[in-house]
Amino acid sequence: MISLPASYNLTAPLLPLFVYGTLRDPDLLASVLGRPLRPGRIHMAVAPGFRAVHYPDRIYPALIRTAGARAEGLLLTDLSSFERDLLDGFEGEEYVRGPVAVMIEEELFEADAYLPAIAVPQTAEDWSLPRWQQTHKPSVLAADATTAREIRERLISTRPH
Repeated sequence: MISLPASYNLTAPLLPLFVYGTLRDPDLLASVLGRPLRPGRIHMAVAPGFRAVHYPDRIYPALIRTAGARAEGLLLTDLSSFERDLLDGFEGEEYVRGPVAVMIEEELFEADAYLPAIAVPQTAEDWSLPRWQQTHKPSVLAADATTAREIRERLISTRPH
């Protein structure tokens, strides 16, 4: 049986977050959040009935429903509401956060995931994290860190304390 933190509550408004694309990269995720995730709060997971494909005309992925598929990802269980807002801003208008079912080993959980805001064709090419890391990570990591820092500063200045 998977042991999730005591703060994990199925009735809580914040579901854990399933990440299936560039946010699976530990350097990028830590850069965006401004901190690494704590051990035991990141779980290998899959989203049955989904696959990660290339978002049209982008270097990052979209999660689309595909019968019989299983999208690999991570389940993040210790994000604050501020960090959710930060990730929402980072993902931008190309994604909407929505619920998906994910599995950790044999256990099923409900989680949020960033889903494409547009229809992505079933014929889209499969997306690969190792390929992205080799081809694109070196050129985008600094820019993404800057973008995340700007979003973080904007949120700090506009959120009620």
